[in-house]
Amino acid sequence: MNEEALFHTIIRKSFNKISNNALSDVWVKEWREVFDAFPDVITIHDPSFNIVAANAAAQRHLQLPAIHHPRMKCYRYYHGSECLKAGCPGYKCLRTGRPAGLETFEPKLGKVVEIRAIPQIDSRGRITGVLHIVRDITRWKRSEEMLKASSDQLRSLTDHLQSVREEERKHVAREIHDELGQALTALKMDLFWLGKRLPEGHRAVHEKTRSMLNLVEETARVVQRISSELRPGLLDDLGLQAALEWQAQEFEERTGIPCELTLYSGNGNLDQERATTVFRIFQETLTNVMRHAEATRVRVTLQKQDGHVVMKVQDNGKGIRERQITHPTSLGLIGIRERIRHWGGTVTIRGRNNEGTTVTVGIPLGI
Repeated sequence: MNEEALFHTIIRKSFNKISNNALSDVWVKEWREVFDAFPDVITIHDPSFNIVAANAAAQRHLQLPAIHHPRMKCYRYYHGSECLKAGCPGYKCLRTGRPAGLETFEPKLGKVVEIRAIPQIDSRGRITGVLHIVRDITRWKRSEEMLKASSDQLRSLTDHLQSVREEERKHVAREIHDELGQALTALKMDLFWLGKRLPEGHRAVHEKTRSMLNLVEETARVVQRISSELRPGLLDDLGLQAALEWQAQEFEERTGIPCELTLYSGNGNLDQERATTVFRIFQETLTNVMRHAEATRVRVTLQKQDGHVVMKVQDNGKGIRERQITHPTSLGLIGIRERIRHWGGTVTIRGRNNEGTTVTVGIPLGI
């Protein structure tokens, strides 16, 4: 039995004995020392909200008079008022016969507190009173607020870094495509010009020139591939659907795994930022399929649904395990969740043993 359960057991037994007018002997001899040891403010009320017992913490913080002082209403000492406070857990507890709770700032105590009220029921099922526990959670709430603020700052930084990274990728891709591509094209033209003007008798020189032309052409293809992987021009020029089709084709050529892509009409045009998010999630999902799934087929759908663009990527591989979905080292999945969270969207990842994995993401259209 943990401390909380033990505490409630002790208090309930104490209250029953108080209710049976066994206060003087039982309370003082058996329970007072334990009751007073708890740092929380603890009082016991009758159904009329009179305090009939209080631990040392309650007497100290509430500045209670003698415990049998007439009309010692709990709300007077807890809140400094002459009537019940709105949302009073003790009142709810007496009405429903079930425990009730509340977190609030209590001006009289000058603290943020957690209030819990637990009904005390006799052998006939009648509510004979309420056990009232007030715990100071000021430091905990402050720590919680600081942690939330820190988490918000980290997420803002993550969003900023993703945005900066995407802009850098776009810039580098454009520079590679324009500058290196143009330079290689010019070099190819010069080599072609040179080859046409070489004397016929220099066979070795002609072969070397053709070899250099082939190398330049291969380098140009590599430059094109690197530029596209950094940031496919299709995404900016023709939109998300064209970029997804290109990526699916690239995936098929690289892995040999068929990727069936179904794009429903009427998807609407996403803005560039949302389109980039969907495309990057698609890339990450295909990367996971290639590395881990052992799949032989991938099916992808993109459609508009209830004000969202919804993408579903389904493979027929070995299926992701639950522990892999939530594991802190699954950085790709964490990245997917963070990208979706930025737009207030949804992400669902489900896997079945030897039946594949399905990743479903939805992003609001923002219209």
